[in-house]
Amino acid sequence: MKEKDIIQHFITQHQHASVAYGIGDDCAILNVTPGHQLVTTTDTMVEGRHFVKQAPGYAIGYKLMATSLSDIASMGAKPKWATLNITLTEYNHHWLSEFAQGLLECAQKNQVALVGGDTTLGKQLNMSVQITGEIPSGHANLRHDARADDIIYVSGVIGRAAYALKQLKQHDYQHSALNHGQISALYKPPSRVELALALRDFIHACIDVSDGLLHELEILCEQSQLGAELHLEKIPFEKGMEIIPAITAGDDYELLFTASQEHTDEISRIASQYNCLITPIGKIANGTKIVLHMNKQIVPYPETSGYDHFSYGL
Repeated sequence: MKEKDIIQHFITQHQHASVAYGIGDDCAILNVTPGHQLVTTTDTMVEGRHFVKQAPGYAIGYKLMATSLSDIASMGAKPKWATLNITLTEYNHHWLSEFAQGLLECAQKNQVALVGGDTTLGKQLNMSVQITGEIPSGHANLRHDARADDIIYVSGVIGRAAYALKQLKQHDYQHSALNHGQISALYKPPSRVELALALRDFIHACIDVSDGLLHELEILCEQSQLGAELHLEKIPFEKGMEIIPAITAGDDYELLFTASQEHTDEISRIASQYNCLITPIGKIANGTKIVLHMNKQIVPYPETSGYDHFSYGL
């Protein structure tokens, strides 16, 4: 197949009303809502680093879109448009069909229009999605806006993907050994877009948990020039994991955010409305240190707080 045929066969989809011109021209032309700012993010996935060769095409496509959506959610923005860049090592009709199905399913579920990108041939399978969204001007949730005495919250359960990956490794990466819940934890991260939109006006600072809860809290505190008290016994985590590996492994794509104590009731109401666990797990503190507590006892800080590509080499 030629490049244009791959795009037409696998990628073209029905466009939103916000798309004046989408796939098929040199650039997409988009209609931006008056009074809004654009937010944009991109994520890359590389075979052997972010997924194994045995991973199903559908799962890779879905996760590729979902990981960028997590960044948009953490900003409190509404995702609108996406572009896809993909480097293929060969033409594989079955794999491409599955990949496109997963990618577009996640996009359509979150009302995102795929409006362009690039397809090429190379020696290693890798891909990236860029997502652009909108937010009312001046209403973005930023990492540096935490305030002393804010409550620290996390959505969902931490460590599910790490546990699923652990099981996958133990079974020599045979995906048939995982149950449905483990496959979902590994490849279908929860979409917190609607939840984040509902929480937006009550949040001070927010970040998504991609490289480990503790690592993300470090970033949030550093940018806010504050410290934190984190109560490990309060963190909801996967039963098959221990607490420190659970909060340092990453790949959760949950929301880690801070809010004033006066908004506790509103946050509880939103958690119930969206049927999502939202748990207070600590407090923002003056100073710059993050102190870990377990049942009122201070525990040692781990040597590694999360995942870093350049710490692990190639």
